[in-house]
Amino acid sequence: MSRIQVNRAAKAFVPIVTLLALTVSGCTGGSGGDSAVSQQQTGNTSEKPDPYGKYSQPVTVNLGYYTPAENKWPEGSKDTLTDNRYTQLIEEKFNIKINHAFETPQSGYDQKVSLLVSSNDIPDFLFVSQSDFNLLVESDMLEDLTKAYQDYASPLLKQVMSGFGPDFIKKVTYKNKLYGIPSTAPAHDNDNIVWIRTDWLKQVGINLPKVISVDDLEKVARAFIEQDPDKNGKKDTYGIQGTSTFVTGTTNYNSFDGVFTAFKSFPKIWLKDSSGKIVYGSTLPETKQALGKLREWYAAGLIDKEFGTIKTDQVAKDISAGKAGISTGYTWAPAKSLADSVKNDPKAEWDLFILAASDGKWYNRQPNPMGRIMVVKKGVKNPEAIIKMINLFTDMDNMAPNYPKLYSESPGTNWQIRPIQRTYRVKSTVYDRFQRFQDAVAGKLKREELPESDIKLFDQYQKGMDALKASPSDWAYILYQFNGGKSVLNPINTEVYSEFYGITKSMEMKWTNLAKLEDESFLRIIVGDKPLDYFDTFVTEWKKQGGDDVTKEVQAEVDRTK
Repeated sequence: MSRIQVNRAAKAFVPIVTLLALTVSGCTGGSGGDSAVSQQQTGNTSEKPDPYGKYSQPVTVNLGYYTPAENKWPEGSKDTLTDNRYTQLIEEKFNIKINHAFETPQSGYDQKVSLLVSSNDIPDFLFVSQSDFNLLVESDMLEDLTKAYQDYASPLLKQVMSGFGPDFIKKVTYKNKLYGIPSTAPAHDNDNIVWIRTDWLKQVGINLPKVISVDDLEKVARAFIEQDPDKNGKKDTYGIQGTSTFVTGTTNYNSFDGVFTAFKSFPKIWLKDSSGKIVYGSTLPETKQALGKLREWYAAGLIDKEFGTIKTDQVAKDISAGKAGISTGYTWAPAKSLADSVKNDPKAEWDLFILAASDGKWYNRQPNPMGRIMVVKKGVKNPEAIIKMINLFTDMDNMAPNYPKLYSESPGTNWQIRPIQRTYRVKSTVYDRFQRFQDAVAGKLKREELPESDIKLFDQYQKGMDALKASPSDWAYILYQFNGGKSVLNPINTEVYSEFYGITKSMEMKWTNLAKLEDESFLRIIVGDKPLDYFDTFVTEWKKQGGDDVTKEVQAEVDRTK
């Protein structure tokens, strides 16, 4: 086996598979009484339960709710968080009334949930983290949803769940019974790109292919520092910038994450070694190699000397002010700072480049595909009510035929006001959209065949990038969707998922100190405060201070879900 598990981006929906085929065989789940009540109340005369059936009598869903940080109702609207187009649609379609068991600010939601879990006082329906889910299910506080899911989950919802592979749904099963419905995070929303000012490249006489190497990036950084790319007669431009968050588990704005993956180093995530055993990516030899290159760059002055203390906002200001011509991180970075660069200097030209590894592959660590998990308190009647609601929002999230389009004329109305405050998108959602745009550009897909939201963006693209600079925010978003999207579709794009995203018992006590040890050790190596071989000391200390214990627990959890 290879050190990492990689998966190519999905280019089409996977076949629909039922949860029963994935996880259980012959489980009845739930109480027969609740199931009987549910089927009677649907008013459905057929033997098969209806995933979209309407209850003959009102059913109230008491759920936990956070107040969105930002939201703007349509002008003149009298809508509220408890009475709006979403709640009205749910009542009209299902005869389900929504009641907020509690409301808390978005920033305090996780803390509120943890307190309720620890006090054994959860509401009927609730979104929880993986760690809280584990605690609840082990404490026998959750309703078995196996039968309800089998009977009431729509084909599309089952398709979404199965699309992330069999291990995905296993994370919310316990003793072969389903206890939660997880929300999802599509792949390729945070792929790591190098954005470079191409007008500066022309000034310094460098022509780059779309796929570049570490040596190419080094060459550009040195030229941008030494050859006065802005032609102001001053040596005042930067090479490679970085921030205090210079390495993450996926990618971050102006981080060094892309440099690590170019060395096939995957810090801060859990991998499988050649024997199939779990290892921590930050402790492997490839990470030492990446640190060695960053150390060379820092010593040569190619990396900003203050990178370890610089915040993201300062980097954005340097790019906006025309002092930096390299931006690393998200494919959607233009929306953050490149737009201001063009606003301040309409002659600025940016394009993106793929930083590949020596084997020619472009490795991208993907975020946890599992978001918060919807759970149901044990003993609650009509547990299938929440599944019916999730069916509806799954249709919306994936633009199913004839899906309800609510607040489409009001972009300020945050989608998080809906009762189901999570999304259920297929794994290939981002990839598919990028592919549609490229097909439309190539004439393989007619304009009118695009979804309504895509048509607006395609029409903007047709205006031309130079014309769009009159509205820098539009220019930046189209650059991301079309240029960035085209790069994501490159066949060398290789997904890397962590083998484990949760928190173990040892992590609760030891992970903060282990993470601090890691970040400080990496920083000291890069800036030359410690020799490169100090990496070996870090690995020894990491294992001694609890890393080995955590690794054993992660191995056990991975084995359990297999």
